[in-house]
Amino acid sequence: MILRNFLNKKKSEQPTFKTPLTQIVTTNQFCEPDFKKWACQELGWQFGFNRKLWEYSFILNAIDFFGKSSGRGLGFGVGREPIVPVLLRNGAKLVVTDLEDEQAQIKGWDSMSFNLNDNPNIEFSFVDMNSIPPDLNNFDFLWSCGSLEHIGGLEHGLEFIKKSMNCLNPGGLAVHTTEFNVHNGYSTYSTPGLSLYRQKDIEKLAYELRALGHNIDCNFNLGNHELDKVVSDEFSPWEISLKVKLEGYIVTSIGIIVHKSIN
Repeated sequence: MILRNFLNKKKSEQPTFKTPLTQIVTTNQFCEPDFKKWACQELGWQFGFNRKLWEYSFILNAIDFFGKSSGRGLGFGVGREPIVPVLLRNGAKLVVTDLEDEQAQIKGWDSMSFNLNDNPNIEFSFVDMNSIPPDLNNFDFLWSCGSLEHIGGLEHGLEFIKKSMNCLNPGGLAVHTTEFNVHNGYSTYSTPGLSLYRQKDIEKLAYELRALGHNIDCNFNLGNHELDKVVSDEFSPWEISLKVKLEGYIVTSIGIIVHKSIN
């Protein structure tokens, strides 16, 4: 299936991987040296046009680009994410969280599992993303990777992003990735188990975050490479194409970056 009409909706130049902001995965970003650094050298994966690999690399690059790599970080819904060892290797001190094992299994998720030889720079905690404990605070950065779309519905994910800002120090960095619906600007899919975010949902979030004093810059350019126009018929984050059909909609990945107010 070839993606057509909505490619004309772009409002700005294509985003680059090197200088991250709130942006959509595009083919050109895979060709940048900074992507290959994180994907192949740091994560140790084989190069491929793989949107899940882009999500992991996007998060790592953003944390490094904004000077937080050696800071104190908080991860939500981490499961078995390969970015955790990379963050530790680059000097971070981490608290990583996920649902308790029984709840994760009910939802069909991987339970939190790392073999880091009792690394003193990491702590583990069970946390429901809809109910963040108030003592999770004073972090320099936080992240979630493909988690917020699974916590109850569209509004649940957006509320999580806003409330999680309370975990950060002034000037702290939040980085998230999630499913992005590019099928049309109107209808979407939202259930307790899966939500697909539209441009207008992210724009609403950005407006509300700015009203709270935070900073978020957005680029919704979808790319113009031939691979950016291809849509796979089956959902898999590991497909070569960067856009797939999911619950009747065309979706891709978006990375969201928010800088907490310094006041």
